[in-house]
Amino acid sequence: MSELNLTTRDALKQADPDRYRAALMSNAQGRADLLILYAFHYELAKVPEVTSEPMLGQIRYEWWREAIDEIYSGKDVRRHEISTPLSEMLLRTEVPRFWIDRLIDGRARDLDPQPFNDLKDALTYCRQTSGTLMQIAVKVLGGNPDEGVLQAGEAWGLTGLARSYGYYHDRILQNITFEALVNAARETHTAAKVGLKDSPAPVFPALSYAALVTGFLKRMTKTGFDPLESKVAYGPLSKQLRLIMAALKGQV
Repeated sequence: MSELNLTTRDALKQADPDRYRAALMSNAQGRADLLILYAFHYELAKVPEVTSEPMLGQIRYEWWREAIDEIYSGKDVRRHEISTPLSEMLLRTEVPRFWIDRLIDGRARDLDPQPFNDLKDALTYCRQTSGTLMQIAVKVLGGNPDEGVLQAGEAWGLTGLARSYGYYHDRILQNITFEALVNAARETHTAAKVGLKDSPAPVFPALSYAALVTGFLKRMTKTGFDPLESKVAYGPLSKQLRLIMAALKGQV
């Protein structure tokens, strides 16, 4: 069973604690596979933060596109703390290549300083990034992801944009109001809950962190919350309890 090394795993735990915490709810194989997937996603997501110019960021994304091509074409895969276990995991779980390509292309949008044209543009971005990632995660655990899975991931992405509104409001979100993001996240999450009500238990660790959306939205719509200045206070213990309750009920 391929696994992340401890250094990479610790970095993921710090960078993406909600997905990390949800992954731990799976069995040993599922947990290892999800953490590999999320570590790969983190490599993509952090590119704008670790590169000083868009061209350098594009080079990093191209490196990953080439690595994925090696994985799916049966070539020798470049050795890397993530690409090596990723190769074995993707082939064993039969994740379609075009899902991975779509995820990379979605994250590459982060290098573009141009704001989203409108809310529809933001919805498309969230589906291509967070939605596709959740779709892949469900497949990794042996499920057949449907529209509800994409909606749950999309709701998570929209919630993330709302949580970061103070940083992005005069950048990529300058054409979208905070209220519009919150409402879209709530509506999409509600639709996802209906679509996922009969999800099998083995795939729930790939979905469960979407159960935190309600808590985030509740905190961001309290009287006195300022989306430009306030930080969302949602402690680890509260999140853990919410995940446990979601798992017991089988509902996000």
